[in-house]
Amino acid sequence: MSERGAGGDGSGDAVVVGAAAARAHWVADELGCDESYGAWLAELDGLGEPTDETVLPAPDDAAALLRRLGCPESAVTDAVTTLPGASADPARWWLLDRCRARLVRDLGDPGASRGLWPQLPSRLGAAGGAFYLHLFLATMPATLRYHEDRAVPEDVSWATLADLGRHVALHGAAYGATGVDEPWWMTLHLRGILYEIGRLQYSVFRLGEGPEHPRPWYDDSDAALLGPGFRVGDGTVGIHIPAGGPLTPDECAASYRRARHVIDASFPVPGRRVATCSTWLLDDQLDEYLPPESNILAFQRSFRLVPGWVEGDRNVMTFVFRTHDTPLDRLPQETRMQRAVVSHLRAGRHFHWRTGWLDLSRA
Repeated sequence: MSERGAGGDGSGDAVVVGAAAARAHWVADELGCDESYGAWLAELDGLGEPTDETVLPAPDDAAALLRRLGCPESAVTDAVTTLPGASADPARWWLLDRCRARLVRDLGDPGASRGLWPQLPSRLGAAGGAFYLHLFLATMPATLRYHEDRAVPEDVSWATLADLGRHVALHGAAYGATGVDEPWWMTLHLRGILYEIGRLQYSVFRLGEGPEHPRPWYDDSDAALLGPGFRVGDGTVGIHIPAGGPLTPDECAASYRRARHVIDASFPVPGRRVATCSTWLLDDQLDEYLPPESNILAFQRSFRLVPGWVEGDRNVMTFVFRTHDTPLDRLPQETRMQRAVVSHLRAGRHFHWRTGWLDLSRA
């Protein structure tokens, strides 16, 4: 419970809230943030002053870390040359300080809100584009300590964090500038929620608790019939598919086997049974376009589908074309999947975002 002012009438709180609002407006003005950033800045203001210190590595060390995480050299250069300082860049430092504090506060908590993680205004140039790289550098020490406390294997830790390089490259390919594709996604890595183990990624959570809960999922009566592992509160694992090479059955099987051992050792939950996956790649309509030997169809066969679906057109467009608003007649038609997507949407049909599950202990 927060304390009130000496008079006991709440006037002290009003002064603090007023000062916080003033800081948020000042940061917005300094960085050129319009009203669309208001909720984000207010959320960060609500955290109050961080209780621990934000520290960035020296330029040479920052460059070495970003290279180890697979960031393109142009992004490394932009990030190192725009490293902020508390005195030299007070507005950017205020933002960095509170974003890092929020991530550290939510370490290991899959039930925490994903929050707002917008791209910074383009007027900031490289300094704005590199902001989430700076946040990665500032938060990584706490993340690695959490991994160490949980006995996460070192190679898994670094493979997980190296997803940053993949998302920096995706942003660069789409926009020709330094940035991080889907910044909110990268916060899961920093919070110790997501791990890359072989070809696939895994999040650790409990069904029905927080934003990681799969959708669609069984209602309470169907979950009860299926038994332990399917009910609200049961520990589970979410499977995610990073962009990369082919999704071969052998690589998936190897990932499942190792993930079972790593997760059971580092995040033991009695009775954990189910691993879930929610993705358009489980859309059973894809068998109309892909050959039976397709890696995607083989991946689908590992899962039992949950009844129901939600529209997944935007997800498909983003994953396949790295865009969601380009007219169909301007999209490339170089791969089987690209041609399938355009043909499907031109026919007035929708892609289905499906959830499937498998028994990880037997995978």
